[in-house]
Amino acid sequence: MSKLIVMGLAAVALSAGVLPSAAVAGDEDDARVAIAAAKAKLDAAEKAGVGGNAGDVLNRSRTALDEANAKFRRDEDRHARVLAQEADALADLATATAELRALESERSKVATN
Repeated sequence: MSKLIVMGLAAVALSAGVLPSAAVAGDEDDARVAIAAAKAKLDAAEKAGVGGNAGDVLNRSRTALDEANAKFRRDEDRHARVLAQEADALADLATATAELRALESERSKVATN
């Protein structure tokens, strides 16, 4: 009976050591994926020429992505993920802002004719 209790305690101790490292690995993976997604979205926005119409927002996105990479290198994975998500959202905002400004330009051209 005491052997069974010792084995149970050993199993609990081992699992307690494994779970925190699994959670950390998940944070690292989440941060890595968020950074890659933000970078892809930022690159796509730059290729689409968003910078001219919404350069200020695109620059904020780039800055947030740079900060996310810096946090990731310092093993601050959760903070890196949040910053990468901010960069992703700002890249979306830059794209939407550029589209809005293009539509406003078109509308003003139509209104003057």
